[in-house]
Amino acid sequence: MKRSVKLLILVMFGISLCSCQSIPASDVQASASPESASDSSAPDSLNPQDDNSIYQFHKPLVENDGLLEIAPLDLPSEINGRKLAPSNILSETQLLVLLYEEYTVPVVQEVGIYDLTSGEYSVSFAVEEGKSISIEWASDDLVVYKETDASGNAVSLRYWKLDTGDNLLVYQFSQGYGDTSASRNQVVSDNGKIYFDDIVTREGKLVGVNLLEYDLETQQVTIFKENAQNPMVLDSGLAYITREEATGTFCVESARTEEKIPLDQRISALASASDELYSINNRSTDPETGRTIWSLDSLVAEEELLLSSNVIDGPAANRSVVTWRNFTPERPILYLREEDCFTVFLEDEIAYNTYLLGDDWGILICSHDDAPTTYYRFSRAAEK
Repeated sequence: MKRSVKLLILVMFGISLCSCQSIPASDVQASASPESASDSSAPDSLNPQDDNSIYQFHKPLVENDGLLEIAPLDLPSEINGRKLAPSNILSETQLLVLLYEEYTVPVVQEVGIYDLTSGEYSVSFAVEEGKSISIEWASDDLVVYKETDASGNAVSLRYWKLDTGDNLLVYQFSQGYGDTSASRNQVVSDNGKIYFDDIVTREGKLVGVNLLEYDLETQQVTIFKENAQNPMVLDSGLAYITREEATGTFCVESARTEEKIPLDQRISALASASDELYSINNRSTDPETGRTIWSLDSLVAEEELLLSSNVIDGPAANRSVVTWRNFTPERPILYLREEDCFTVFLEDEIAYNTYLLGDDWGILICSHDDAPTTYYRFSRAAEK
């Protein structure tokens, strides 16, 4: 199974640790938003190793001398009169894509599959008027997505089977779910089950979050674990976030081993790959500029890998690389897991960079202010 990498057009994402709150209240985990403030207990002012870069590296930055195989990827800007945005890698030759029209904000109207070999497009399902969707998980046989009805902010979870074309309702979330930070939590599919969470309310107040399990065979929903949320696949098994009642701190807990990885309250996003867990953190405030400093960390190794003087989010990881999204034009840079170093993807491509990752390869999406979006396909170079 491939880990889903969410891509919603012009929307910023983050992991949210949902705490007890009144439903109409704003999200409590401030670090879920890249604009959130942090305290001023910072180290020395951030000084990037390159005056033109927002990054400061705690690992070597090496030239891409045969480390990655890179090739331009030609994707159509429009299909059937609608703009195209790649969403997920399904296989070596297929992408899940969103077709949208641009109004005040982009509105997704159709989801389909684009074949990289033939250039052919096939419709998967249409998005009903007045509804919006977010792709939560995608693999070569299953697409799981949330659907929100704008009229009442009701949110449901659905899945589409690629082999049969079945599009079925998994779950109708509790009233008020869409107004809480829990609505941004992850959904994963593992071992014939879909895992997601929903809020627990009492007299209009949020009192907890439970982790739920949907069996694809029986089509039944059960509570997998109370007071747990944000499922993920870690070390080939299910993991999720729990809260230590005694201390009020959060941790990632393995369902198989019950091993726990503590989480800092400043974490804004998580990405798992094999037995490693990476995070983007709202680290501190630069005392000279007043700007938030962000970091990329390895939680298992307990190492800070990188600092950024401007917003980064959307971490993703596979067996070879760790990537993130930048909101200041930059050279595309990624972290090589095996070599424990960073490398510049392309020296001359200064852009807002987003990545889609499959198990063995990925796509770099370079967006520009005054030029068309460019795409590159990449993978680790074969050993000689």
